[in-house]
Amino acid sequence: MSAVLAMIEEKGGFRFSYNSNILPVDSLISIRENNLNIAETLDKILNHRFEYRQSGNFVIIRYAPLELVLLVNESVGDPELYTITGQVVDKQTNKPIQDASIYERNLLVSEISDGNGYFSMRLKNITQPISLTVSKENYKSTVTHFLAEVNITNRKENSGERFIGGNLGDVENTWLGNALVTAQQKIQSINIGGFISKAPFQFSLIPGLNSHGSLSGQVVNKFSLNVIGAYSAGVDGGEIGFIFNINKSNVQYFQFAGAFNLVGGNVRGVQIAGFFNDVIGDVRAAEVALAYNRVGKSFEGFQVGGIYNHVNQDVKGIQLSLGLNTIGGTLKGWQTGALNLVNKETKGVQIGVGGNIVAGRTSGIQIGGIANINKESSGINLAVLTNFTGQTASGLQIGAINYAKNLKGAQVGILNVSNENDGYSIGLINIALKGYHKFSFSTNESTNFNIAYKGGSKRLYNMLMFGTNKKSAEKIYTGGLGFGKEMKLFKSVSLNPEISSQYVYQGSWDYLNLLNKFELPINIRINKWLAIQGGPSVNVYYTKQNTKIGEFGLLQEKHKDFSFNNSRYTGWLGWNVGLVVL
Repeated sequence: MSAVLAMIEEKGGFRFSYNSNILPVDSLISIRENNLNIAETLDKILNHRFEYRQSGNFVIIRYAPLELVLLVNESVGDPELYTITGQVVDKQTNKPIQDASIYERNLLVSEISDGNGYFSMRLKNITQPISLTVSKENYKSTVTHFLAEVNITNRKENSGERFIGGNLGDVENTWLGNALVTAQQKIQSINIGGFISKAPFQFSLIPGLNSHGSLSGQVVNKFSLNVIGAYSAGVDGGEIGFIFNINKSNVQYFQFAGAFNLVGGNVRGVQIAGFFNDVIGDVRAAEVALAYNRVGKSFEGFQVGGIYNHVNQDVKGIQLSLGLNTIGGTLKGWQTGALNLVNKETKGVQIGVGGNIVAGRTSGIQIGGIANINKESSGINLAVLTNFTGQTASGLQIGAINYAKNLKGAQVGILNVSNENDGYSIGLINIALKGYHKFSFSTNESTNFNIAYKGGSKRLYNMLMFGTNKKSAEKIYTGGLGFGKEMKLFKSVSLNPEISSQYVYQGSWDYLNLLNKFELPINIRINKWLAIQGGPSVNVYYTKQNTKIGEFGLLQEKHKDFSFNNSRYTGWLGWNVGLVVL
């Protein structure tokens, strides 16, 4: 059946709309007919168990295996007041039908049959023929016309009448919709289905007391003023509810509620609520709520929530909250909150006072007070405490502690950790579990024993350095940081330019003594685990200490190959020889 319906759509240039849970689209059919219209063809295929309504480029298929009859008991009156009473019964069994919807689509007046199928309707200010439509779930709708006693003064078509597809019961299925929408309004939605009409104005006290009666859920209003709250099909202009607004379908342009707005369709324009906005569809609007905003599909615009904002799909715009921002899809914009959560990827800016968490890829900027967590990153991650990338980080991580499984960018922090390092790590301690990590043991012209840990990548490794000279009257201790790069010359030979700065302790912590080195050692690998190194160095020493303390010496007195205008600086050429454990 699904293949046949697709063929009819293609030939006719329109689309079918139906509930696939009810229509047996997987059933096998065989039909050979000529010169049938669409309704006749569908009757043949569906065995007369459905009815069909056209709306624009769509044909809506509604399950209706049963038939009903409108029995008119009385129809009297004039254009100022016309009364119709009658009974709705099953065509086959002649049993009365309860909760059937009887409505005049032009005047927007409706009634619901009682337990015995009876109804009574009063129509006022009639300007065109009366057409009563009777609808009931699982029954084919019928239309009855009344002409005899009515003098027509102005006949025109109601251009606002239309049918819309989709699941229009979503709002009624929420706990607020279920509690606030009246039973009669729910029955009308079930019976009438997608029939929607337009009206210029609605005034409502509560959902059950309004200018459209139980048919309010089938009417889109240009403007709606609701003292406490209202339930309508939608808004195509403006709506003000002093407590709440509930809309079955779309809202366009402006909506304000003192407490909350609940919308089953899409929102375009401006939506403001004192407590929360809950939209089941898409939002392209400025959305403001003191508590929270929740969007069922995608969001584009400006969203401000006091406690949190939640969007099920993508966001293109700005999210601001004092608490939590969550996105089920992709962020392309700006997000600011105590904590920001994105399920897929970000291509904008995240600022989280606590932190930012992205389950997928971030290619924008993350600024987290505590932490930034993501799967992959090609942007900038800035955190006071930590940045964590579960897979590849090809951007920049700046934090006290940085981790990336595969580093192809840069890390700047106190502790930088990676599983594989093919980038740049700049920090006090750099650990690449499958990267560059070596220990060197050496001697030089100033300290006869030195040890250094070198970690990171061949492109740029960090050095944590310690040294000492135990000789009496020349005793000193050194410690500091440096950076180096391995440049391969031959298969087992490399040149490692290194720059470092070390504090020199000469018996007292009261003095600032800094030894700055540029070294150019050559490394020759002996085997898989060991190499020898050696080369020249240029040293620039700054000191404020001119007095010897105990058996400690003064480094500036030991070396002085060139001088500076400032007497606190001393310089010399040096050397370094040692072993490197690979």
